[in-house]
Amino acid sequence: MRTGMIAFIFAELFVLYQLTAQTAYAPLHPLIAKEIGLTLLQSGVVSASFLISYGLFQIPGGLLLDRLGLRMLFPIGIACSALSIYFFSRSTTMLELFMSRACLGCACSFSFAGLGVIAQRVFSPAGFALAIGLGDSALGVGGAIGELGVDYFGEHMGWRQTMLVTAFIGMPLAIGCAWSLRSQLFGQIHATSTADTTQETLTITRRIQSVLKKREVILAALIYGGTCGMVLGFGGFWNIPLQEAWGWTARQSVILNSVFFIGTAIGAPFAGIVSARIGAKKLLIVGLVTSILSYMFDLMFPPQWIMTNVADWPLWVDCVNMFIIGFGLGTSILAFPIATRVVAPQMVGLTISIVNFSGIFFAAILQVAPGVIIQGFHDTTLIALQVGHSVFVFGMLMALAATLCLPAHTQPARA
Repeated sequence: MRTGMIAFIFAELFVLYQLTAQTAYAPLHPLIAKEIGLTLLQSGVVSASFLISYGLFQIPGGLLLDRLGLRMLFPIGIACSALSIYFFSRSTTMLELFMSRACLGCACSFSFAGLGVIAQRVFSPAGFALAIGLGDSALGVGGAIGELGVDYFGEHMGWRQTMLVTAFIGMPLAIGCAWSLRSQLFGQIHATSTADTTQETLTITRRIQSVLKKREVILAALIYGGTCGMVLGFGGFWNIPLQEAWGWTARQSVILNSVFFIGTAIGAPFAGIVSARIGAKKLLIVGLVTSILSYMFDLMFPPQWIMTNVADWPLWVDCVNMFIIGFGLGTSILAFPIATRVVAPQMVGLTISIVNFSGIFFAAILQVAPGVIIQGFHDTTLIALQVGHSVFVFGMLMALAATLCLPAHTQPARA
């Protein structure tokens, strides 16, 4: 158990490292755009390049995890991530920025799926939802570090030096990860029955098909698609331009986006704990409805609307609202225990990757779509940003519709 916990911690650090590097682009993009000469749409495309490659390599990464195990893949993935960040820090054109972020997405493609595999092997079924919640909290913490920390260092050190330091941090992490995964527990999982052997000898296409035949897997993928699309599309880039259009300064906008990620970081493990008591379906409905209403309030109403007796809406009001949105979206991690409880143990890595692929696929779409819509307005006024940001509402509504289609008894197993 001690070996498993150490490995889980290093896997969570990998996810934390990934999200820090991934979201660092949002606060740094004004500096990068000014130096290299990027439009807002071009910045959005560069930002989405990570999600595109990350999503495309989800399923191949999951298959590799199930076939080869974690011991070799994780250290190589971290080392390649650090190398990609280094090349990003040396980029001088949009193409170089695009390619280096795309390579980063490829290198990180099995980070979250690998964390899920470790959680499934180390923890009990009842503890799996909590473990995934803790893993997903690294997304929120990494996002907050990528926003506030990188914004601070970028201002004082410049964006190139900041990314160079981030690259160097990856090397000791790769070494520590290799040490923590040396146990046979993290090698390839072998079949334990005739039925399992049949599953193990299936072709890649048949393995994917066998997972996608499960109704809960499809619904879980749609749930995570709508919610992860909001977290990474909105929080990963578009929240900051929206808050600046409302009149907040660049620093205040970064603070608001960081609070959004902190809400997600706290909401994810909370959802893992509470889901075993009240059921995943009920908790998802409450979380999604709360996030949708809070986001629509933030999107539609100006800072002067509710507090008409003051010149400005206090920053803490929007901070509370951002926290509520993120906290509600933290329930999205329940998509993973919903999906994995209906598949065989040697299919867990692939199943997590399929669900995660859906999240990244929709996140990539939702990170580009606002820029395309805003481009049609030929400006970046508040009205244009509001219309562009409406796509995130549709993503969350899709997740809510999929949740309502889940079986009434859906919830993670009890201890």
